[in-house]
Amino acid sequence: MSEFDFDLDHLDFDAAEEKNARQLELADQAAADAAALPDEDDCAGGACKI
Repeated sequence: MSEFDFDLDHLDFDAAEEKNARQLELADQAAADAAALPDEDDCAGGACKI
């Protein structure tokens, strides 16, 4: 076997795809929750107004 031959039989692509989809859903939900929060200060984009 060459060092460039890869054995992918032991990898579970379906489980990895499902896990990635769950992580994306959680990230989308977290972003939606953060966007729903009101701005409580006078700072825009991290730069405070003086």
